Amino acid sequence: MTRKHSISLSIAKAMRITTAIVTALLLSSLTTTVSSSEGSSIWDDARLGVNGGTVGAIAISIGNGTNISDMSVIEDNFEPVVEVYTATWCTNCVYTENTLNEAIGDTEAFLIHYHRHKYEALDPFGSNSTEYRWESTYGDASYAASEPSNTRVPPSNIFFGERMHVGMRSNSNSLLSDFAASLATQLTSQFSGTVSFSTSQTEQGSLQVSWNLSELEYQCMDGGGSCPTVTFTPWVMFIEDSAYYPDGTNGLDYYHHVLHEAYEFDGLAGTSTLEIPMIWDGDDLSVVLLIDWSYPEEPDTPLPTPGALAAIACILAAAFSRRRI
Repeated sequence: MTRKHSISLSIAKAMRITTAIVTALLLSSLTTTVSSSEGSSIWDDARLGVNGGTVGAIAISIGNGTNISDMSVIEDNFEPVVEVYTATWCTNCVYTENTLNEAIGDTEAFLIHYHRHKYEALDPFGSNSTEYRWESTYGDASYAASEPSNTRVPPSNIFFGERMHVGMRSNSNSLLSDFAASLATQLTSQFSGTVSFSTSQTEQGSLQVSWNLSELEYQCMDGGGSCPTVTFTPWVMFIEDSAYYPDGTNGLDYYHHVLHEAYEFDGLAGTSTLEIPMIWDGDDLSVVLLIDWSYPEEPDTPLPTPGALAAIACILAAAFSRRRI
């Protein structure tokens, strides 16, 4: 075999190897993209521009907001948190909430119902602070997922602070299956440790709340040591278990899990004094500590363009052939 023939064979072999490598890279990237889209095809991401969700919630009953006994709770096992955006005039909300209750069934879940408040004349529940919580956390995702676009769309349902379902549309064989899938997926990140939450009433009748998240830890699954820095954000909420309001136009008389106020705080531990909102009726008000988690999204790594792949192939072929000459 001549030297020239040998070089030609070496180049051909290098090109075959390079083609195989490039093809494998393309197939791998395509598989990753497809599997990622399949996993989220049933729901929309509830938060845009950040990886995040809700660890859980701790509730302390304060009755009708008077004569509150000092209470302290330490928790390390949290129920799934499901947040619902609704309105007393929203007939579609009745259907989605019944479907949600069916999906939950006998399992434990912590429900929070946000009522439309801004520019709202027909719904007496909700407040500026509850709208701020919804829009600051889920507004961008709601705007992107809804048609026409809106940051506050009743009905909307959010599971674990991560997965959003807007309206009545189903992305599988039924809305019930969609909700069941979001519940079954659980948190995408795992946490361990205890959280403490305590309350006491001041002499002026206000409520002093204290929280401590310093024992809560993110369980990094990456053995390579490239774990993100997770931020925990405490929210303190006032939720009424059931409120009687027969003047709505959706056919309901009682509204459940009504969120009256929501306050955001910084820091793993802290104390704050809050005014207790006026309860609608009864004596079933609770103060709730909700814990959000988040860390910045990593920028997507784009696939090489066809021209770049061709250039890589040529460089590898040339390098291979030079070694064989």
